[in-house]
Amino acid sequence: MSFVIIQHVTFSNIVTCTNANVGTTPTSTTSFASALKLVDSYHSNNFMVSSEEKKDSSLSSLSSPSSSEYLSACPANPQEMRMETDITVVTLNCWGIRFVSKDRVARMTAIAEELATGKYDFVFLQEVWTTEDYERIKSRTGDVLPYSHYFFSGVIGAGICIFSKSPIKSAFFHQWAVNGYIHKIQHGDWFGGKGIGMVEVDHRGLTINLYTTHLHAEYDRTNDEYLAHRVTQAFDTAQFISLTSKHADAVIVGGDLNTEPGDLAYRLIVHTAQLQDACEEIVSKSKSASKELMNTCETARNSYSSPNSLKLNPFGKRIDYIAYKGGSNVNVSALSCETSWPDRVPGQPFSYSDHEAVVTKLKVSKSDTNAKVPVLNEAKTETLEESIEICNLALNHLQTSKNMYILLSLAMFVILSMTANLELTGYLSPVVPILRAIILLIFFFGIFMSVIWHRMEVHGILSGKLGMLIELGRPIAPDAEVLPENSVLIGGGDEKWTEVYSNSPQDCFP
Repeated sequence: MSFVIIQHVTFSNIVTCTNANVGTTPTSTTSFASALKLVDSYHSNNFMVSSEEKKDSSLSSLSSPSSSEYLSACPANPQEMRMETDITVVTLNCWGIRFVSKDRVARMTAIAEELATGKYDFVFLQEVWTTEDYERIKSRTGDVLPYSHYFFSGVIGAGICIFSKSPIKSAFFHQWAVNGYIHKIQHGDWFGGKGIGMVEVDHRGLTINLYTTHLHAEYDRTNDEYLAHRVTQAFDTAQFISLTSKHADAVIVGGDLNTEPGDLAYRLIVHTAQLQDACEEIVSKSKSASKELMNTCETARNSYSSPNSLKLNPFGKRIDYIAYKGGSNVNVSALSCETSWPDRVPGQPFSYSDHEAVVTKLKVSKSDTNAKVPVLNEAKTETLEESIEICNLALNHLQTSKNMYILLSLAMFVILSMTANLELTGYLSPVVPILRAIILLIFFFGIFMSVIWHRMEVHGILSGKLGMLIELGRPIAPDAEVLPENSVLIGGGDEKWTEVYSNSPQDCFP
């Protein structure tokens, strides 16, 4: 008995036609009609269709096709079976810091209005630091983006969220082990509890993993005290994407990476997770495309760009990205990538944010062939080697910082001991207890930083370093001389790990 199965697919009105060993996908309305004629004609000769198709009156109204029509409808080349859909995504750092960001409420309202136009299938937002702003956007975009998820973390929330036209099947947030310093209040990254958020969506028959993230800010490019943190975060992000997307049809990443193209953190994410940068793909395809026009921060067109930053770099920089990759038998490519939102909010003298929105149109095709992002093993190895060196330098620096905090605590203890019996009279009498309280506070701060915080930071960077070694195929052997099994509360063993870096096969697991 032979069978013909007509299966309606939920994207691009494509129909899969199968007959014995023949598999095709008609790509035109004529082919589609011919396939339907085929079903009606051969139904009496033991060909079968689903009960739903039998009920379709259009089947009975079609005449029987000739054999040539059948071959036209279902070419006998399995490699031609292909299904396609276009997806439009946007990512934007919204600059939504309460009491700090200028024109926040008006800008968030304008952002919501733009997203409510229905142009976008998926939206990635960063620096939405208040649930009030999230709810404002959610309520305005509910008709066109009915599914959304906000990732809560840290003290004030991770500030990242995803909006989707398609149902969200699951969501997860991974917080990074290192994320700035608690005492650097002026920077505030630690309080956000930053990490990477993921949702899995069912979009037109495809399982797509959506990721959004916001790496630690770069406050001083020439003297970057957070470089090791950002590098560790980048590797953690790449590993998270790789490990959670094995069964996804496609992966789309949107976020503020706070790193420019070619920087170490950027290369770590792209090479380790095997992602394709949409901007880079468009520039490589079109000679007329300009990377400078795709810059997203401190650009001349933005109303919030400072004159000083424009003097140093009049074109701004690109730190916001859309990246992607396809899964098994799914190909993803960029059709366009641009910063296409208006320079100013309509009717207002200010921009939507201090960043530019990145809008990308992707083409997703499902077929028997798969065009993977090429794995640049040499570039990946070089990037991981450089990252390990950054981790080693950071671990050595942390030991120096620990010693300084210990000396600070000892100095405060000596001052407290020497002034224990000090008493002042007159109007200076209230000063003594205040000074003692300040000295005591500094004393405990030094203890906290040298004991608790030091170990937290060492373990976070060490975890990233060991993961990089494994990625290179050089995991550390369980050598009792270097494993910190007997480490005590203050140090003891961790320092030895800063020296661990071996290329010798005997030092690796078999």
